[in-house]
Amino acid sequence: MRRPYHLALGIAFNVGTLAIGLLAATPVAGQKAPRPVEISGLPALNFDADEGFGYGVILALYGYDPGSPSYRWTVQPTVFLTTQGRRDYTLFADAPSSPGHPWRISGFVGREQQLATPYYGLGNNTSYDPALEQGATRYFYRYGRDRTRLTTDVQHALGGNSVRALLGAGVSSDKIDLTPFDSGSTLLQRDLLNRTPATAHTNYVRAGLTWDTRDREVGSLSGTWADLLVQRVDKKLGASSDYTRWTATARHYQPLGGRVTLANRLLVQNTIGDAPIFVLSEIQTTQKPQDGLGGSSSVRGLPKDRYMGKGIAVSNNELRWRAADFSLHGRTSSLVLSGFVDAGRVWADGVDVSTAFSDLHAGYGGGARLAFGSSFVVAVDAGHSSQLTAPIYIGLGYMF
Repeated sequence: MRRPYHLALGIAFNVGTLAIGLLAATPVAGQKAPRPVEISGLPALNFDADEGFGYGVILALYGYDPGSPSYRWTVQPTVFLTTQGRRDYTLFADAPSSPGHPWRISGFVGREQQLATPYYGLGNNTSYDPALEQGATRYFYRYGRDRTRLTTDVQHALGGNSVRALLGAGVSSDKIDLTPFDSGSTLLQRDLLNRTPATAHTNYVRAGLTWDTRDREVGSLSGTWADLLVQRVDKKLGASSDYTRWTATARHYQPLGGRVTLANRLLVQNTIGDAPIFVLSEIQTTQKPQDGLGGSSSVRGLPKDRYMGKGIAVSNNELRWRAADFSLHGRTSSLVLSGFVDAGRVWADGVDVSTAFSDLHAGYGGGARLAFGSSFVVAVDAGHSSQLTAPIYIGLGYMF
């Protein structure tokens, strides 16, 4: 699958953002402690190869303890729209634990509307025919999804501060449109035999364990962050179906000298039970869910959600180089350059360990991060795969 993308504006925005930052920057000899409260925001003039050009407003507030590079709390409201039909109005809050505060509390509330969500079928070898994206079936590989959700999690340290137990719950209401923009037939409509509820509810509880020895929350330079999460969606909670999903994730950050970090993530997720198709593209994390397999949060270079199934495995490997440190508008900032290799696969009916290293889908590329202060990070990645040439992803933060 190869699709042409007009990348000039996305590249110009990225280069312009970094150039403005560097022109206004003053080199500094060392890292300074963050301010007690930092407020960062920018117009969401974003670009994602899968969702088009984005526009809106992103605001982030961070609170810090004296001398600590990791935030004590953050509140992040977002209004974000894209030319490919995404409409997000969300609020995320997170308060990590600390030696004097053993509880970590996080929550999310918002409405997320995607008028043209990708769907290419279930399994690791689904086909794609561009001829079907013409005329009356131009949205053949798409469907509409309008979701309203509320989630909350609490974590508490067990013994020391490195190991935490997690308990969480969430409610979600999804409206599914099998034929977005009244476009005629779609693949999802065919696979579901035109049968899907107008509204589906995904109400759940979950529990987990987290081991975290990172030196900082954002842009970690050393340490390990691993977690095991088990989620139960149940009709007794008001859900439309019953299923259980477990997710195991291991992330490691290995310093290679003073400015280079090798970052790795290995993730395996399995779903057991009667899960609706539209939730199989979600990857469970301790904070915000991610998309997979394919796209900016799983395998960069592949189209978003290119492969879906009840089982998924992802490997991400990044070499990060802190190329420059400087002061930007009075805040300690840095420019980080990276190269990455991502790979993964799915199973339609659940994880099969015997085939874990066969038929992998891979992407590779490079990126840059402009860190403004201790936690606010403007990000750009350019990927490549056998299916796409040089898709650009511009957003915030690190994938992991």
